[in-house]
Formats: sequence, structure tokens, C-alpha cells
Amino acid sequence: MEKFEWTEDMNIGIEVIDSQHRRIVDYINDLSDAISKSEVEEVFDVMERLRDYTFDHFVFEEQLMEQAGYPLLQSHQMVHRRFEDKVRNMYDELTGGKDPFSVARRARTSLMVWLIQHIRHEDEDYVSTVKKIVSKEQTWISGALKRIFGASEKTSG
Repeated sequence: MEKFEWTEDMNIGIEVIDSQHRRIVDYINDLSDAISKSEVEEVFDVMERLRDYTFDHFVFEEQLMEQAGYPLLQSHQMVHRRFEDKVRNMYDELTGGKDPFSVARRARTSLMVWLIQHIRHEDEDYVSTVKKIVSKEQTWISGALKRIFGASEKTSG
């Protein structure tokens, strides 16, 4: 199965967010590997990690937008909630006995399309607001990363 490649045009210019988006791409590719190797247990494992990481990413992104005073935060949160529902439903189908490879393929495709569209449309809208605080708020960002992800990730902006 062909790898989903991160391209430079997917960067929004906020490294802490770009690195999280790249990590989601890694999970999508892990899912592709599990599908191509017909590894049912790996499909379950990757889907769970992908779901959890995506939800954590949303929490961090929303907290960053709130910290920056992004005026369209509520609208962005609604987009995230709709996508969380979609991911949760796919995970429930997986754990509910649906064909794991069918669910995984649909999840992979949905995530690829959604990630690209979300980055290029919704995420691009908050960049200028958030960039203004990123360099000033490194302590807050590091604390939020630790709180949400349990470990530090790249924080440079």
C-alpha cells in the first residue's frame, strides 16, 4: 500500500502543530502497514493510538487557540467535535465486530482527506493569531504538551 507522504505545503508554520500533524501521518501509514500485512491486532492497536492522539491533538490545538484569543475558536471546536464523532464511530464499528480491514481502510482514507482539508482550510485561519503568542508562551506550551500528551513534543514556532 502506498505511503501517505507529508508535503511542505501541509506545514502551517507553527512547528508544535506541524509536528503533531506529521505524527498523525505516521499513524495513518502505520495503519496502511497493518492493512497490507493483514495484521488484525495491529489494526486495533493503531486505530486506538490514532484515535487517542488525534483527540489529544485537538485538545492541545484548542487550548493554544484559546490562549491566543482566537475569535473563531467555537467554530473550530465544532469542526473537531464532528470529526471526533466520526473517528469514534469507526472505532466503535471496529470493536463491535465489523471487518477490521474495511474499517481501517475507510479510517485511513477519511483521515488523509480530512487532515489535508483541515490543515488547508480551518487550521490556516488561526495561524496569524496563534503565531503571535507562540514564541512568548513557550512555558505554557511545554506545560500543556506535558499535561495533554504526557511528554514534551517540539515547541518551536
